[in-house]
Amino acid sequence: MRMTRLMLPLAVVSGTSAFADVYTDGAFDQGPENGNLDLVSVTVTNDDTNLFFAIETREIADWTKYLAFIDTGDGGVDGNNNPWFRNIEMGAAGVDFFAGSWIDGGGGIDFQSYNGSGWQGAAGAGLSIDWAANTVTLSFELATLGVSGGDTIGFEIATSGTDNGNPATDLMNGNSGTWGGGSSFNEMLSYTVVPAPGAVSLLAVAGLIARRRRA
Repeated sequence: MRMTRLMLPLAVVSGTSAFADVYTDGAFDQGPENGNLDLVSVTVTNDDTNLFFAIETREIADWTKYLAFIDTGDGGVDGNNNPWFRNIEMGAAGVDFFAGSWIDGGGGIDFQSYNGSGWQGAAGAGLSIDWAANTVTLSFELATLGVSGGDTIGFEIATSGTDNGNPATDLMNGNSGTWGGGSSFNEMLSYTVVPAPGAVSLLAVAGLIARRRRA
């Protein structure tokens, strides 16, 4: 896995922060017959209200399931406890939010938070599909996650099949599984929420004023 921070034109990111963290994964680690499960990259960015994960796979197929695990702070759930009963060992990651998504039938997303004793439904998640670019984008409201500019989250992204007990067939930074087997996390990836473009502009203006006063 490799992470690169890019500064993108605002028009490209359509209202999101001008910065994007791009995490890449080795292609063809799932074999030629499973291109739809083969993660290529995850681009993470945010605007003033939402966090975005743009997940690209080598190919796309309507039965693929896309999973996101998010750690926003202390606590959370460890081990193999995820709402979709996937065979994924999270170790001591301390996951606070889980999203399972699908793209067949128009697509949808099941977003849940861990309340200390179990999983419960959470609001503020969305999904969009770019079939031509083999990319599915998951969005989450920052307010629901309880984070804002300057906060750092941990996350992991996985692909999986349609059935309970399926492993993560590919993970961005973990040990992927084959059908009938298990999968597991390594250390979670991290992303620091960037202040909204308006806030960045205000900070830049404040810095310029301060420099002029010192001059």
